[in-house]
Amino acid sequence: MADYGAMILMENGNPFVTPQSTPFCLYRKVVVNSVANGTFHSASAAVNLDASFPAIAFCKTNYTNQPTVVGATRSGNNISVSSGNPYGQAHSLTAYIFAIFPQTLPQWGFAIWDAVGKLVLTNESRVLSDLVTIGTPGNNGGINIDQTLAGSYAVCPGILGSTLLQVMVQGQPQVIAATAYTGCRFNGSTSRISAASSSNASGSVVGNTNNGNVIIAIKTDAYD
Repeated sequence: MADYGAMILMENGNPFVTPQSTPFCLYRKVVVNSVANGTFHSASAAVNLDASFPAIAFCKTNYTNQPTVVGATRSGNNISVSSGNPYGQAHSLTAYIFAIFPQTLPQWGFAIWDAVGKLVLTNESRVLSDLVTIGTPGNNGGINIDQTLAGSYAVCPGILGSTLLQVMVQGQPQVIAATAYTGCRFNGSTSRISAASSSNASGSVVGNTNNGNVIIAIKTDAYD
């Protein structure tokens, strides 16, 4: 416990203590529609954010018949979010970027500064909270995750494993790996979270690799 500061209880009962805690707050929400390149539909957006600010992104799409890949990368002062569907299915991507960054002083309410004078929390800050773990580590994680949750959720993008396919190339059998990424499809009432591939390659399944990791998700109501 800090010797001084404020202790705030969040709606879920978890304590938030200053100055020991500096929250991730919503920095930007972006929505972008996919564009077609042949049968592949993709969406992308870039968000400028100081490279010194820690950040994390969560993504979702509207519902598509087959899973749609979501992704996020960071390079310098840019965070790129993206989605892709190789099955000819148009969609929209919604991304929520959270960061530890100086807050804007509101016209009224409360404000908390840290020891170096940076404004870290106000009554208008939308703090990242209530993270949900989807799947369990091991066989029930990774590519075997397929869960439907009530409400709108977004996931932290990752790689779950791959499917190994045997295909014929110039009459010779070859094995290729179709990487499994994260997908999160919201149909207006429920969110389906599962593995998703950026490839529609067909062939005989001869195996798979399962990273066995979990997916971290957030319910988006507080940020919409």
